[in-house]
Amino acid sequence: MKKEKKKLKKLIKSAKYKLDTLQPSDIQKDKFKAKYLQFEGYLDLFTTIEALINVSILATQGDSYCPPHIKDHGMDIRKTLELANKLLPFDEGEFLDDVNTMLKQLK
Repeated sequence: MKKEKKKLKKLIKSAKYKLDTLQPSDIQKDKFKAKYLQFEGYLDLFTTIEALINVSILATQGDSYCPPHIKDHGMDIRKTLELANKLLPFDEGEFLDDVNTMLKQLK
């Protein structure tokens, strides 16, 4: 029993430092926000959203045609990939690996 408590304390400590990508929302109950998403301002936010939309449009085209309203498809793809990269929670993945290992040991 003492061994399990020690593992539980280790797990709780690990969670405190590694589960930090999602933070509770200040506005909505039972909702979370991504901690690492940062924008330089509203214009940066809007251009990032536009890039996500434009990349989706480009992905559905299936050819090299670029609609005239998409000014810089290379930049849109880059911004989309940067956003996806920021959303990857590697610390949480490490924590989940630790939890999985501990759970296997308890069986």
